Amino acid sequence: MAIVGLIDDEITNRCIRGNGKTCTLTYYLYRYFKQNKKIWTNYETTFSDEVIGFQEMINRLKEKQRLNQKVNIILGVTEMQELINSIGSNKYQTMFVDSFANQMRKLNTDCLYDTQVLKSIQIKLRRHTENIRIPTKLHLDGSECNFDRCQRQHLIDINSFKPWRDYPIRRIKAYEVGKLYNSMEVIIDTLEIPIEEKTTKKKEEVINEKQEVVCDYFL
Repeated sequence: MAIVGLIDDEITNRCIRGNGKTCTLTYYLYRYFKQNKKIWTNYETTFSDEVIGFQEMINRLKEKQRLNQKVNIILGVTEMQELINSIGSNKYQTMFVDSFANQMRKLNTDCLYDTQVLKSIQIKLRRHTENIRIPTKLHLDGSECNFDRCQRQHLIDINSFKPWRDYPIRRIKAYEVGKLYNSMEVIIDTLEIPIEEKTTKKKEEVINEKQEVVCDYFL
């Protein structure tokens, strides 16, 4: 599931920072927690079993798969655009996302993430994302709030973009969900996407060929 501010770079009066993405993400993760799922997040919550980076999540899932261990884990990743973006995406990113998604499917594991703009996310990850939610921040009187640092209490209407719904599917109390995480936390997370080693091998082959030519010349 993706919780996003915008689908693409359309012009809007709404704020995409501070509009309730991480609050909505935390709400869904907490529901899983209440269903006795283990929660791994890359940001602090009051109910996370592990607070680790996305790379560590992947490494641990690989190890569990290798050991044939049962998994009852939900991943919660905030600021996904900082980890897998669409700018300069290449076949290594594509292969990585495909492998990650297939691995999670085999382990019966779900990943929930938030990002400001959905189309800033690598296309393969977007295709693997089965549910997309767009939060709308409201004041308690029901009026829409478009100021990202507003200090008033808020409600959040959760709209479903995929599958499409014409009306909000849920309304949550941001001032209650906000007690479950630190909205001011600065997230520092990294991801190591493997790169091809052929370039180095090709360089070595070229060097060897040149050396062979030099040797032949002097024979």
